[in-house]
Amino acid sequence: MMTALWTLPEKLVVRQFYLQNTGLFIVVLMLGFGFLSSNEHIALATYAVHDGFFLAGYLTLWLLYTVYVVRFSWQLFQTSDLLQLFRLVPPVKRTTILYLLHFQLLMPVIAYAGFMLWVGSKQGTLAANVVVTLVAVLLTLMPLPFVERALRHPNPERFSGNLSAWLRQRLTTPYVFFFIRYLFREQPATLLLAKTGSCLLTMGVLALYPTDDYDIRLLLLGMLLAGAFHAGIIFELYQFEATQLLLLRNLPVSLVKRVLAYGGILATLLSPEAVLLLYNCPADVAVWATVGVWFFGLSLLLLQYAFLLSRHYDRDRFMGRLFWPMIAYFLLIMYRLPVWSLMLGGGIVAFGLFFRNYYRSTWETEDVPTN
Repeated sequence: MMTALWTLPEKLVVRQFYLQNTGLFIVVLMLGFGFLSSNEHIALATYAVHDGFFLAGYLTLWLLYTVYVVRFSWQLFQTSDLLQLFRLVPPVKRTTILYLLHFQLLMPVIAYAGFMLWVGSKQGTLAANVVVTLVAVLLTLMPLPFVERALRHPNPERFSGNLSAWLRQRLTTPYVFFFIRYLFREQPATLLLAKTGSCLLTMGVLALYPTDDYDIRLLLLGMLLAGAFHAGIIFELYQFEATQLLLLRNLPVSLVKRVLAYGGILATLLSPEAVLLLYNCPADVAVWATVGVWFFGLSLLLLQYAFLLSRHYDRDRFMGRLFWPMIAYFLLIMYRLPVWSLMLGGGIVAFGLFFRNYYRSTWETEDVPTN
């Protein structure tokens, strides 16, 4: 009986989570192990266990990841009829199973916390070790009350308050901001994680310039990874228009205006990175080249969207398909291809795919077998 109770949620929750976030983990692995050696990882952890502010940065990232896990699990338990049957399981057994499930979801945090404890034990930092241990334990317990609430309140009805209704009646949202408003309302965790990761990465790359003699390739590599952080948002844009704005393609709007509108949407999404790049422009990199790096990032986002138009992919396959294009861009950057050629090349390919496939693309749903 215990085996049956474990197999079902393990497949529906744990496997589904890691499949949906394959692209995110690939980006993290490339960032963490493609650019940093083992000695550098140990040096960063050593600095963290000796500096409270730096350690707080690690703990904040762990908390953001845990919030993302809680949100995923909460929505799944609220909307899945099979998982709702867990209300019938005795409380002790149910709590044990739910804890073990979320322990698996939080394995990246648990593993890195173990690594920091290993470093802290060698450094003799007892206070930092206690903090890391307590935070790791609390994070593994954090999902349980939320999942219990989801089990007790399935399929909740959304409430729209009077203030939001009053604002919608009196304020007009430009089309460029339709999708961004949708992200804030329906996908805040996706937006928060993508933009937090992208902005932290951009700031980290900019902070490296005063420490050594770097050229523009470091900025380009940082923007390449920042573009990968936006893959989930790009898929949400593709899904949003296919499922919420079915009338859009029947409107009498030229393809040129359409692609410019998408450029406006993506430029708005990438605007925080533009502010960071211009405000902290490295002294050894010309301003026009820094602007070119941002436009290179914009071409990456547009290329991802055009790629989805050329052939329908579900979220998991789309994330997995980004691996080889990223490797190709990585090699082109390392071979010192000029920033303007990378920007124009990606833009031309994206425009070509968009003009060729915009009206041909279709949103496909999985066929549900019937008995």
